[in-house]
Amino acid sequence: MRRFLFALGGVALVAAALAGIMPAANATTGCVTAAAATYQHKFDGPGGNVTITAVQPLCEGEEQAFSLVSYTTRAAKFAVPQFVYDTDSAWIGADRRSVTLDVAVPGCYTQVDAIFGTGIVNEITSSYVYNDSKLGSPDGIGSRSTGGRGWYNGGSAACTPKPSVTFRSYCDGVLHTRLANAADAGVNASFVVGGKRIVVRPGKHADLTSRPSGAVSVRDNSFKTTTGSWSQPADCAPVVPPSTPASVPSSSTPTSTPGSSTPASTPSASTPGSSTPGSAPPSASVPGSAPSSAAPGTSVPASAAPTSSTPATVPSPVVSSPTPDDGLPITGSNTSGLALYALGFLLIGGGLVVVARQARRGRHSA
Repeated sequence: MRRFLFALGGVALVAAALAGIMPAANATTGCVTAAAATYQHKFDGPGGNVTITAVQPLCEGEEQAFSLVSYTTRAAKFAVPQFVYDTDSAWIGADRRSVTLDVAVPGCYTQVDAIFGTGIVNEITSSYVYNDSKLGSPDGIGSRSTGGRGWYNGGSAACTPKPSVTFRSYCDGVLHTRLANAADAGVNASFVVGGKRIVVRPGKHADLTSRPSGAVSVRDNSFKTTTGSWSQPADCAPVVPPSTPASVPSSSTPTSTPGSSTPASTPSASTPGSSTPGSAPPSASVPGSAPSSAAPGTSVPASAAPTSSTPATVPSPVVSSPTPDDGLPITGSNTSGLALYALGFLLIGGGLVVVARQARRGRHSA
């Protein structure tokens, strides 16, 4: 416990020693913190410049910002509304003891302010927004800089900017914004777009391009707000969806039989009235008979239309007596079919005789 108390006392002594060393070091180097620093300034309102110098240098890591801003206004004395015309800002720190700020001053009624910090207001509409932050103020932070009043009101003519804003949409989603000032304008036009200030001289214009997700708002120094948004131009080429291949309907009826070179739509040649009761169907092939107009193996669907422009009439078979079952085929003798079979057998027999004779001659010659 005693050792712990001794250690604690040692830490306290070291801390006290360091606390005493720091002020001594600051006193030796002569630097001060930004909160304690004082300044001197030389302000020229009509010329639009101010020079600010720290009485003592700031310590390492310390800095103080200053700004100078000019406005167009409606009178040679304080009046509202006022619109920002030009700005400049800089910082005093350990490595920079003095800064000079410059702004353009309009050739009309104007107000110029030198202030502590960077809190510049683009548009003054109702009150003294800077109050005691102006350099040379009798109270507040502004009193830490001496050198007279750091603000100016003057001018001898009304400010007559003639700003205009136009929007144009492109097919690729780009919105083109043109900021222009008429050639006969008496002062530069000042625009604020998305917090960014853009100045356009008389007779000139500035172009902006963007892909906005919503409306674009532009405020100008005529105290007018213009809003635009991207919309589909009328002359854009329509978006054509990819084409879908046409489906080929399947047919339940085959158009041809594999191995056949004859189109399926060609009907078999037949002579009306040639069929007799009990005869074989016209498409049947009888050995030894003349081939039909359809190629062997060709199947002609019953629904196929004949090639002639006049539909062929197929006579119904004449049945001599009804059968017990209408679904059974009609049977009977066929004289021409039997004759053809007999002729086929005779040809086969003649062929066998010729083959036997050739075989005998071959044995004799051997």
